[in-house]
Amino acid sequence: MIRPGIVTCCLLLTSTTYAQSAADAAHIRSIGTNPIDPNAEERCGISMRTPNLTRVDGQPINFACSGTYKSGAYTFMNMDFQYDPNLELSGGSHISFVVDSLSIEKKIAAGGNSIFRLRLGDKLPTLAPDSAYKESNCGDPVIKTDITPIQGTNWHGWIAEETFARAHSRCKPAKEYTSRYRCVHVMVGNDKMTAQLDDVCLLRKRELSLENGFSYDLFMDMLKTLRFKEG
Repeated sequence: MIRPGIVTCCLLLTSTTYAQSAADAAHIRSIGTNPIDPNAEERCGISMRTPNLTRVDGQPINFACSGTYKSGAYTFMNMDFQYDPNLELSGGSHISFVVDSLSIEKKIAAGGNSIFRLRLGDKLPTLAPDSAYKESNCGDPVIKTDITPIQGTNWHGWIAEETFARAHSRCKPAKEYTSRYRCVHVMVGNDKMTAQLDDVCLLRKRELSLENGFSYDLFMDMLKTLRFKEG
């Protein structure tokens, strides 16, 4: 027979956990978002809202853009989320999209610098060999690659996540290659434009600070706001 005291304790623990989850969700929604700089939006051909988070220097994170997608060349859309300028993160300290005025179907069919490959008859693409991490800094191999279709306001595409084997040597893997992080690749587009993010390691745990990195949940919330100016 289960003692009444144990039942009461379990119920309290469950209610506390639920309340904390609800509080976390409310807190995330309450941080707000910022629009991309209008000049960057015009040059990149993309609008997107970024979480209202600041780096260690007190500056809010946001995207900048080099070049313009209208030139026919690649445009780099970059957001630096480095918290400590003296700390080198092997998994990257920025989110960088490469944008061009080519449909996603033509992009993936052409191969070239497409981060995905789609074979005839397949429903899901595979990660291009040149884009895959393959192994951690300690030589621990990637043991699984999950590819998931994603869709937004005027685009569709895929996100690939690589999982590394647990370290079994004396080598200490960089934190980005541990279970604390999710290393992903993204390709989205429509019939006129494509944007690719070729590898970034994001914090698995939902956090409202950049001290340990950029949270995967916040990244996905941000990605949902992406909209191409054309297509």
